[in-house]
Amino acid sequence: MDVVTKTEQKYKVFAQAYVSNGFNATEAAKQAGYSGKTAHVRASVLLKNVKVLEFIDIEINELAKRMRNDANKVYKMLWDRIYDCGVKMAKSDEAKKGLVPLNSELASLFLKDIPLAEHVDNLKDELEDMAFQTGVEAMTRRAEIDQELSEYNGSRRALKAKMKYVDSLKNNFYLDFLSNIEYEKYARLQTDLLQDLFDRCGYKDASNINNSLLDSKLEYTQAQISKIRAEINQISGNDVNDSKDAIKEFIAATNPSDDDIAALYEGEEDG
Repeated sequence: MDVVTKTEQKYKVFAQAYVSNGFNATEAAKQAGYSGKTAHVRASVLLKNVKVLEFIDIEINELAKRMRNDANKVYKMLWDRIYDCGVKMAKSDEAKKGLVPLNSELASLFLKDIPLAEHVDNLKDELEDMAFQTGVEAMTRRAEIDQELSEYNGSRRALKAKMKYVDSLKNNFYLDFLSNIEYEKYARLQTDLLQDLFDRCGYKDASNINNSLLDSKLEYTQAQISKIRAEINQISGNDVNDSKDAIKEFIAATNPSDDDIAALYEGEEDG
């Protein structure tokens, strides 16, 4: 194992202090134990020492490594938060889709229950009106009403059980559901986090990236148009500028709209 001398130890302390304090050699010399009166002179000498420079190089590499590690942690944290925002919004979108049929089914069940509930109320009213009636006919009707009430109440219980089940499914979706205000908050947060990430990567404005992509697409489109013109010219044996109708038909087959095609030739005619 290499033995570090007292002098080398001072060199090492100087190098560490020099890199960590923003490359202030005089202050680094003081931290390494040199006199304040001679620190400036000693610092100048130390910066010319080969061994000191080796230590400084090591410290700079270590600092760069730590900075990369810290940057990676920050990038990961940002990406994680951006991803979380995206997941929350995606889950909310799925929840909204899932709630639509459930709300429709719940409304349908509710509508089915309304006439049943009205009929039950009517039967109860009829039964109440017959409270003091006697005779075989009244007894027979009461028995019929009791039977009907049993059947209708059974149907209503089945409907209410299904309503409760559908409502529980809705509650599961509501766990991921975001209100419009909450959804907008996550969307803005995601945008801000992306902009922060772009800034850290050297992009001052996220629109620069979009503009670059648009420029690339435009260059590709223009290259394709030039290729098409050359092919038409070769097939027809005519000058392309004299075969605009043919060009328009050929380009139309590749999906651009009529407005796009018209805009293409307006520039040529103006020129």
